[in-house]
Amino acid sequence: MHPWKCLSSTVVVDSRWLRLTADTCQLSSGLVLEPYFVLHESEWVHILAVNEAGEILLVRQYRYAGNAVCSELPGGVVDAGEDFLAAAQRELREETGYDAGRWDYVGWLYANPARQTNRIHLFLARELSRTSAQALDASEDIEFSFLTQSAVELAIEAGHFSQALHVASYYRALGFMANHRARKP
Repeated sequence: MHPWKCLSSTVVVDSRWLRLTADTCQLSSGLVLEPYFVLHESEWVHILAVNEAGEILLVRQYRYAGNAVCSELPGGVVDAGEDFLAAAQRELREETGYDAGRWDYVGWLYANPARQTNRIHLFLARELSRTSAQALDASEDIEFSFLTQSAVELAIEAGHFSQALHVASYYRALGFMANHRARKP
């Protein structure tokens, strides 16, 4: 495997949400791909928040591009210069009003390394307490609720919890919890 060589890059869109470039790329075979579009986005965080009963905190919100109301993990964009944990804590509090006494970094996943530059940083939040009201952005209308693991998995099967990145984060966090539970004496 050989990395592609970027011969040139032209900014097509540059907004507060994303930057889109049209790149000219040369493969090791000499083939030139032009344009090859790349989305440059901020890093994201997802949070698997689990209460004392083992229930999982999900949010529901309308997603314009899919014209769908989606159940998903709390999360969002990491602000410029913001620490990943601080972003996760902020997003959980803003979307749900909950704080957590215990945080574990599960790891990261690429959003889509074929076209996007960003990653998703996944956190497990436990010892939850409701400390404030939601503090939503003007474009957000978010409901939240706790579901059992089996209810979340039924929602995945039914297509209600259907964003691939959130499903991947959910299962990765479950694996993390199972592995760390098994390691304890």
